[in-house]
Amino acid sequence: MSTPRETAVAFMTALWAADFAATDALLTEDATWAFQLGMPQADLRGTRIWPARDAMRRIVDDLFGKFDPNGFEVHTTRVIADGNDVAIEYEASGRTARGSAYVNHYVTVLRIRDGLVADVRPYNDTAHMRRILG
Repeated sequence: MSTPRETAVAFMTALWAADFAATDALLTEDATWAFQLGMPQADLRGTRIWPARDAMRRIVDDLFGKFDPNGFEVHTTRVIADGNDVAIEYEASGRTARGSAYVNHYVTVLRIRDGLVADVRPYNDTAHMRRILG
């Protein structure tokens, strides 16, 4: 059995690779994804909760496609686990389909339940992301 830290890292690695088979296998049936204020999918009044599988597909369709065919790189800078809660700090960088350089820093907090991801809450500079990626 994996630790919450191992599960969280495996999930995020699969997400960055757009590996839906792997992410699906690591999610609870009722897993949620929180789009924070400032994200296009958020509610204007605050955080919007989506089913995680729907949110991931939306992110891959809306966001990943804005990068050139070589995609982007992700470098994990820190992982902090506290019981079933895991925070992963990382930097994503790459070139957009329009040729602009993109670098942004993220923290995603995941709640693990029964060895699977039950809740995903990413945080980043949404104004910067929207300015560069549109």
